[in-house]
Amino acid sequence: MNPFTNETRVRAKFQFHDVVTVSPSLIENAIHDTHTELLRYLDPDVDTDPLPDALVMGETLLAGAQVLRSLAYADAVSQRRLTIGANRIEAGDRFRALLAAASLAEKSGWYVLEPYLTAVPPRQVSAVTNSHDIWGHRAYGDQTQ
Repeated sequence: MNPFTNETRVRAKFQFHDVVTVSPSLIENAIHDTHTELLRYLDPDVDTDPLPDALVMGETLLAGAQVLRSLAYADAVSQRRLTIGANRIEAGDRFRALLAAASLAEKSGWYVLEPYLTAVPPRQVSAVTNSHDIWGHRAYGDQTQ
């Protein structure tokens, strides 16, 4: 099945006008990876002919999120800290800003796609639970009882 979005849509939605920093291959790879993941969760009963606008928008948002995340990672690798005497000059908050934008786009994409999915993919890396006794010791707490 062909992707639901294309490079032009992703560039227009996210204003990726710089074809050097945001190369066509970066966007095409993001679209391919996004489409592959989306197909894992897409309800097989969804009629894609004609293609619903929400599927196009959702995949566009998810692909853009992947591009933003790639830009953040590239920025993190290329940032240089400058130290002059006791003063440190940081490279800025660009990395965090790109990741925040990617996260927002991803959440929006899955929200738009939700009616067409069998399940929404889990996005939580871990969950915090209450402490409990392990072999007579309190987990992460007092080791004497």
